[in-house]
Amino acid sequence: MTFDEIRELIEADKPVPLAEALQALTAEQRKELAKDLIAFEKKHRAGDRSWHHGPTLAISGAGLLQNASTLAPWLLRYQIWWHPQFPNNGIAELIDVLRRRDLAWMPELLVRLAAKMPTRELRRYDLMRVILEFCGENAPDSDGFLLHFLNAGGHTGWRPGFDVLIPRLLEVVGAGVSFANTREWPSFLRGRADRTVLFDGCLARLQQGGSAKEMEGFLALHEVLQVTQDEVAEHARDYVAMLPDSRSTVATLAQDRLRSLDEAGRLDFDLLCDASRWVFGRTEKKLVRAQLTWLGKHAKTRPDEVVLVVAELFAHESDDLRGQAVKLVAKHLAKISAATRAELLALAEQLPADLAAQLGGQALVEETVALAPFTPRPWPEPIATLDELTGEVRALFGRNAGHVEAVTAERIIEAVVRFAWQDRDAVAKAFGPIYDKHPWIQNRNSYYNEHSKSDPWSELIAIIAAVSEPATWSGSIASLLESTRKWLTQLKRTQPGSISDQLALRLREIRNGLVHSPRPALVSTPTEASGLLDAATLLERLAKADAEGWEPWPRDLEQAYQRLPRDVAPEAFASLPGNTGRLLRRWLADRTDPVVALAEKIRTTADYGYYRPAVTEKRLLATVTPGLPDPEQHWYGYGDWGPLIEWWPAVLPAHRDVVAARLVPHFANRLYSKGGSDGPLLPMLAEADGPTGIGMDLALAYGLGAELTVNRAHAVDALLILASRSQLEGKPLGEIIGLLVHRGELPLNRVVPGLRDAARSGALEQIWDALVALLPKLWTHNRVADVIELAVELAQQLKPGGDVEGLAEVAARKGSSKAVVQAKRLVAALS
Repeated sequence: MTFDEIRELIEADKPVPLAEALQALTAEQRKELAKDLIAFEKKHRAGDRSWHHGPTLAISGAGLLQNASTLAPWLLRYQIWWHPQFPNNGIAELIDVLRRRDLAWMPELLVRLAAKMPTRELRRYDLMRVILEFCGENAPDSDGFLLHFLNAGGHTGWRPGFDVLIPRLLEVVGAGVSFANTREWPSFLRGRADRTVLFDGCLARLQQGGSAKEMEGFLALHEVLQVTQDEVAEHARDYVAMLPDSRSTVATLAQDRLRSLDEAGRLDFDLLCDASRWVFGRTEKKLVRAQLTWLGKHAKTRPDEVVLVVAELFAHESDDLRGQAVKLVAKHLAKISAATRAELLALAEQLPADLAAQLGGQALVEETVALAPFTPRPWPEPIATLDELTGEVRALFGRNAGHVEAVTAERIIEAVVRFAWQDRDAVAKAFGPIYDKHPWIQNRNSYYNEHSKSDPWSELIAIIAAVSEPATWSGSIASLLESTRKWLTQLKRTQPGSISDQLALRLREIRNGLVHSPRPALVSTPTEASGLLDAATLLERLAKADAEGWEPWPRDLEQAYQRLPRDVAPEAFASLPGNTGRLLRRWLADRTDPVVALAEKIRTTADYGYYRPAVTEKRLLATVTPGLPDPEQHWYGYGDWGPLIEWWPAVLPAHRDVVAARLVPHFANRLYSKGGSDGPLLPMLAEADGPTGIGMDLALAYGLGAELTVNRAHAVDALLILASRSQLEGKPLGEIIGLLVHRGELPLNRVVPGLRDAARSGALEQIWDALVALLPKLWTHNRVADVIELAVELAQQLKPGGDVEGLAEVAARKGSSKAVVQAKRLVAALS
């Protein structure tokens, strides 16, 4: 059989006849054909359709390649997708070909395959089936293989020799997820493995911690084991070790088992104290309250030890829990020794003044943190060498590439324009290795359509590719006139479209300019990291361009104008001659702000019947007139790459409320999205210029409620920047937060920690104003006590006096609910 015949079967994607043909070959024929196969595969892999013919290439490699070191990476490269509903996809043929060869080096092959099986995306069931087919009783113990085995329900095909794998099954990270998803696994292991091995392994993994799903699986295993009280007593210290940093579900299990042991009189008191200290350091109030109640039962017999352990709670961040600790300690003050009382009063200095007074102590007066003065971040130095530029461009692509920040992108396009003017061929040559590694860059540019609408990311790629094309501008007068005509036409067509469209059009202009009408430099490069451009610097750039006899590209000039600070007057460019000066002065004289307004938008999802019935949703967004009358069209936010939203604040840095309004749908969607961090979008808006209004308030409110902690941290940073610039108005922010919480659109448990962090970092007065506006909208909310507690903390420091609407009525309620207790404290602090 010739290789051409084998190649035809490979390219025809026919596993069965290919397997039959390979099985008929002699050892000598396999050796000769293997060389042709390797040459064919190398050419195929370098082509445009390297992902085609995976199953037949895998089968051909299994039938021809001569050793494990060659076949293992081959099979790893060419995956045969497997699904229970589509079993006839080539795996059976692959296994049959390998079986007929009766390879002496099969054990080595299995070890190599198992070692490289992935541990995150469990999709290599083809390799798992090959390993199970030939391993016999000696299955490998690599993490990748074991996770595939667990996830595929390996208990149904268990072999006696696999028993030795059980300790490893308990160790591998990800096993708990399989235990949680396939509840038969814990019961199967209980009937198969030594109980001591299972119990010790389960406790070790619960102590080690992991994802919520991982811990769910090991909690299920713990439940199946039906742990006795004798076993808990023997491993009491292991349960205590679960209390400090574990998931709340794991800590609850440990707390329950230790409490049962204590109730049976079998828990050492010192261990109980250690357990209490660990729990008191946690944030979950339910756990802390349960521990406080449990420990309090020992206060009659051991008051000195108990009150000192309870005093650990004096440093807790929750005034509610600190108040309960003070209440318990106060009951036993008469029973403790003088030495314990002195130590207790020293610890009470950590308490708020009103709580410390209940113990006869005094709180330390904390110094108020002052806000650091705001200093605009300067723009980095321009890229100085071609090597530096190449490094920056290379970082845009590849495995570790992230979002393209405005500073990075602006420095790259400025350097590309400048270096291309100086030596275009040198730039193209420097970018050559990048083109070779990522050929799609030039391919995308080759299909470039002048009239098609594209996104900013694609236009940025087009700029990178444009320097590989020869410049066509001759510098003639006719060409200059044509350039001017196009400039005026583009200016007439400029409409208040989306920021993404404006950015894409500007980048397209640069790409076209590099090819058809090069310029020595850009004039719109910012002078501050926020995107603002100093007027004197712009005047200097334009005067230099006029002296050298060239004019900036139209959108480059327009972008420069949009980056000028708000206080720049037309007179700043009075000395600038020609059309450029006239345009700038006219734009500055006519500068107006679009109107940003609050709007409730309604959206109804499609009706898919029983599977997913129609749902009508309401959301508070911001409209921009002119420009954004229907913000709900971006209900699900913006993509992570195409629009380059991280660049938007630097596109219109003097209109931050407009930019914020356009980003509000995205921030609102981030309430429910774990898609990733958007970077410092809100801090960039805070650093920018222009009025703040409902757009910024909505953006900040949604940012404080984001799903990801890092996005909430960026919102706090933005609050502090605005406060340091005396641009944060607490009342409107509190009103919009209250409105969103009242409508059920904002989770209060995420917002309060952010407000607390901002207040403790120096924005005391602004956050107090926000709380005064927020509280009247929350009196019936189940988490209002957390907000009142924060208000008490700020009131004790600021001593603002006055009143909060509705506070007296809440404080006068009967009972001792958290809200009532905290409301009484706030009334006392205000009076």
